[in-house]
Amino acid sequence: MVRLIDVEMEHTLAEYATDVVLRESVREMQDAVTDDVAALEGRTVWMVNSTASGGGVAEMMPKLLGIFRTLGVDAEWAVIDVDDPGFFEFTKDVHNLLHGTGDPEIVDRERALYERASRSVADELADRLAPEDVLVVHDPQPLAAGAKVVEELGLPAVWRCHIGSERQTEKSRAAWEFLQPWVRDYDRAIFSLPAYVPEFLHDDATIVPPAIDPFSAKNERLKPQEVAGILARAELVATDHPTEPFDEPARRLQADGTFAPATEPADLGLLFRPVVCQISRWDSLKGFLPLLRGFARLKREVRPAGDAGADVEETSEREEKGATNGGRRAEGTARTDAHRRRIEDARLVLAGPDPSSVADDPEGQAALEAIEEAWHSLDPSIRRDVAVVVMPPDRHDSALVINALQRCATVVAQNSLREGFGLTVTEAMWKRAVLMGSDTGGIGAQIRDGEDGRLVPDAADPGSVAETLDAVFGAPDRWDEWSHSAQRRVADNYLVFEQVTRWLDVLGALVR
Repeated sequence: MVRLIDVEMEHTLAEYATDVVLRESVREMQDAVTDDVAALEGRTVWMVNSTASGGGVAEMMPKLLGIFRTLGVDAEWAVIDVDDPGFFEFTKDVHNLLHGTGDPEIVDRERALYERASRSVADELADRLAPEDVLVVHDPQPLAAGAKVVEELGLPAVWRCHIGSERQTEKSRAAWEFLQPWVRDYDRAIFSLPAYVPEFLHDDATIVPPAIDPFSAKNERLKPQEVAGILARAELVATDHPTEPFDEPARRLQADGTFAPATEPADLGLLFRPVVCQISRWDSLKGFLPLLRGFARLKREVRPAGDAGADVEETSEREEKGATNGGRRAEGTARTDAHRRRIEDARLVLAGPDPSSVADDPEGQAALEAIEEAWHSLDPSIRRDVAVVVMPPDRHDSALVINALQRCATVVAQNSLREGFGLTVTEAMWKRAVLMGSDTGGIGAQIRDGEDGRLVPDAADPGSVAETLDAVFGAPDRWDEWSHSAQRRVADNYLVFEQVTRWLDVLGALVR
């Protein structure tokens, strides 16, 4: 099935231009796309992906298409829906292979399922398109369906791949070998980073980094009282003052395995304590577990002498694997009292959506359950300093909560083991947050270590995570420098206006 998604332009370009920081970016975009808009006149640009909610692709689409339409380009957004859950299980396997993980053997049954579902989607999609239209297909899920439409209608087409691996391995090569026959049917391919482009596409690929909308609910400026109010409405902070809670607030993992308001059994202290926060979809590749274990390790390091309690899983994991970075501070770098207190008082918030709300990610529930198990295995004295939070299901409410959490956090972390780009990093950089990210994919491309934040050398190793987080907590005199540089980097490279310019340059050239 193919569903059309309604897109509304929330803000006009004139409204963006009233912002002194954005005015020049808007003007440059309008000047740059004039010829491309004219070339696309009389054609409809169709964006096709696999979900209308959850993940960066779905989040970027409304704003991208909204600005297209404002500039005079006719654009539509279509989402594919396949009844057989095995389809999305298989495409998630392909997704993981492109990131260099998983079983590289793709069997005939999986190929047949993908072909069969793609044929059904292609038939419905072809009925909606005209030969003069432009088709843009995102990621592996609708790839084959789009290729079949291109073959039948002969229309110009682009495949946009948002994922990849910096190193080609047996696993990533298996994924590309499977995808290559369909990718070849497209006129152009677009990637987030040059390192993700496979060799057979080197001459037919363009780089267009993802981008954020600075006026969206997730990124708009918030006054301090607005941050506090949103957190209270989401039941993330306790208050006796009158507030109207969201219809379905956020929920926090409890000792009995249930989820309840995040103020239970006690307020987290988000507005008053040092807070480390990571917000992502629940996915084993997002590095939640080593971040959790690294935070716990750092907590144990600053415990008073004689308080030697430790959770069994973390202790055995450390003995078995060891710490790549040693998991300890170098000689001559003793913590100051203020540094130690920051760690002692710190809280960790691991937040993500309700797994059932992300239609194309069948592994989300299992990933969340693994985090729950690791949380329960922590020593109780450390467990109380870690909150596992499921965000409000309403998209607008969730976006506001993400905005508020990133603005109140002392450190925003993104410890992904693999990452296509990482818009959560971009969003936090725009908010002038202090960043700690893994040195992989788009995260390492965005954060320059020591300039815009800090990079974890080995995101899979809790010792490496602990050492980097310790260094961040020990350098408050650098926080303003890092955060200002990070915001400037987003303003120059990763706002939606630059993204629209690059997209229209590709699409305009395609139809000339």
